[in-house]
Amino acid sequence: MAVFRMKVIFLLCLTASILLWGRPAFSETAISEQTLTSDIIIKEMYQPGSGLPVGKIQSVRGEAIIFHRDPTVGYRIETGLPLYAGDIMRTRETAWVLCRLIDGSHIVLTPKTTLTIVQSSYNRSRKTSVTVLYLERGGARFKLNPMPELTAYDYKVQTDVASTLSREADFVVKANPAVTEITAFEKSRLEVTGMVQPEKVTFLSDFQRTIIAKGIISPTVETLSREDIEILMTGFRAVPPGTLLAAGTQNEDRDTKSGDTLVEEDIVEEQPETVDTD
Repeated sequence: MAVFRMKVIFLLCLTASILLWGRPAFSETAISEQTLTSDIIIKEMYQPGSGLPVGKIQSVRGEAIIFHRDPTVGYRIETGLPLYAGDIMRTRETAWVLCRLIDGSHIVLTPKTTLTIVQSSYNRSRKTSVTVLYLERGGARFKLNPMPELTAYDYKVQTDVASTLSREADFVVKANPAVTEITAFEKSRLEVTGMVQPEKVTFLSDFQRTIIAKGIISPTVETLSREDIEILMTGFRAVPPGTLLAAGTQNEDRDTKSGDTLVEEDIVEEQPETVDTD
């Protein structure tokens, strides 16, 4: 009888172990992004999005994901990957991403940021360019570098509570569902509107900041000191220790130094790609 009881107990323990630890492993969801939501699949082989590319990933540090319109199927962000209209980029807790769009602009995404490329188009014959981005949450720096031959150039960054329109600017937007903070760096001209009062425009120029929130009817404009701006700029170009990928390979020499940067120098000189939307 005692032997029979021992066998029963052994079988029960074995069954419990299988149920707890015997889950199958799927290679497509083996990285930590799997925990973002239960229905997200991270695929190993990158598939292009719809239409022509509208930009490119220039460098990335840490774990970041890109989605082509479908927020349930993602890919690891790697240097050199093309970007498409409708793409959603999401950075994890320690990830930084630098990308370039066909209009000549560069974007730095900080950790815990979600940004969607709603539209990015360049019409060569009409000499026009239109870019619309949606910053759902987090922080990003936008450095515009419009092509000199353009006759019309519109660049808009939208959040849940504000919209920022610019044609010449270097600026930072920080957003959460209730509040958006916009800061203009040097040589910037920004037009900011709130979703509550879209007819009311707040103008920002060099070294100015404003905060738009659902409960603020008349946002104020604050002029920052150069010291404040330097601190803010440092936070948007410095990269935490880790692995920085450049040109598709690991740059080990730079990774061994302290104070690695996504680098402002890399952000301004490269010529934009061109796509004719005729």
